[in-house]
Amino acid sequence: MATRKRGKSFFELWRRNKERGAVLKRTNQLRTSHLRRLLGNTEARVVLQNVNMAPLLPPVGAEVFRRFTPASLEEIQRRHEAEEREQQSRKEQKIEIAEEDLPKPASDLEAGKPLPFIYGDPPSEFLNIPLEELDPFYQSQKTFIILSKGNIIYRFNADPACYLLSPFNPLRIFSIRILIHSYPLSCNSVLEAFL
Repeated sequence: MATRKRGKSFFELWRRNKERGAVLKRTNQLRTSHLRRLLGNTEARVVLQNVNMAPLLPPVGAEVFRRFTPASLEEIQRRHEAEEREQQSRKEQKIEIAEEDLPKPASDLEAGKPLPFIYGDPPSEFLNIPLEELDPFYQSQKTFIILSKGNIIYRFNADPACYLLSPFNPLRIFSIRILIHSYPLSCNSVLEAFL
């Protein structure tokens, strides 16, 4: 009986990945205007939810952006521990998942790329501050993102920098802003600021 459950869960994983890939392929074939209309249409989303396709659609609008907080970090830790337990269980049961079936980062949510249009423009209060991950691949890893003015995605490690500075430390936040904006600082401009 345990063998059937393992086979079923692996098959379900494979089937879900295949379905998601097919939906994403069809979504990529849609024109931008059609996709915006589809995702923004409440009736269409309700119909898709009724056919269990809502998890395959990315969330849209401002509700997708959430500040990165200590509670977010705790949730990441819980997900990470659950993922490790699952991997340990598979290892004990000698279940192997093929490389192509393992989760992969979303190519449109890579660091350095602009935010995909389906997320819309984030409200200005969500720019240049730590936000929770949008990419499901990273949601069990200690990372957070920051969106710059041009909606460019920057990804940072949430572990303490130099073993001292948490992601919530004002000095670390300030240094990240300098890094993102590449402020041209020279000795003369710093001295002039103090004079």
